[in-house]
Amino acid sequence: MCSPVVDSEDWLAHILWIGGSPCSGKTSIADLLADRYSLVLYHVDEIFDEHRRQVTREQHPCLYKWTHTPWNDLWMQSREILLQEAIGCYGEQLEMIVRDLAERPGQQTILVEGSSLLPDRVAGILRERERGIWIVPTEGFQRVRYRSRGAWVDGILDECADPEGAFRNWMGRDVAFACWVRDQAIELDLEVLEVSGQRTITENAEIVARHFGLT
Repeated sequence: MCSPVVDSEDWLAHILWIGGSPCSGKTSIADLLADRYSLVLYHVDEIFDEHRRQVTREQHPCLYKWTHTPWNDLWMQSREILLQEAIGCYGEQLEMIVRDLAERPGQQTILVEGSSLLPDRVAGILRERERGIWIVPTEGFQRVRYRSRGAWVDGILDECADPEGAFRNWMGRDVAFACWVRDQAIELDLEVLEVSGQRTITENAEIVARHFGLT
């Protein structure tokens, strides 16, 4: 298991964590909860461009490679390599996230959402188990929903010599990452919510709200 990002401090007491895999509805659930319960929202994806500007080859080797390699070269790697590089990138960004959060005032609850919240790293800084949850899609749900994520997906694939092969590797990486997150969270006795499409986003948000004790 990886060591905690930082030792537990009092500033962590007002933070809620929603981690998990891409295409699981994390962002929509976080938006609903933030609006309903007046939470300060920290979307990891929205802060990525700021973090990208802080990346150096020495301190962030995984992120540096990811941000300086053409899409074609990245997505034509094996799914196993893609998975390990994703875990490395997420771990490096998580360190930036924790530094960001430590500098924010602790007067209002902050809801942090993103795939970079690796279970084995966040477990070391959770104040209580009820303050974190990891949302993962089933493989079938993930494969159906992925192409609907927006034109940016096709834009990336258009830069690849073999778009379909690149997409298979991309999907294979994210399916494997979802399994990895689920297994890590279960091993650490953290809360996992599996999404299959049988419940609505609102129903999933209610489950998360109850776990956080917001209701």
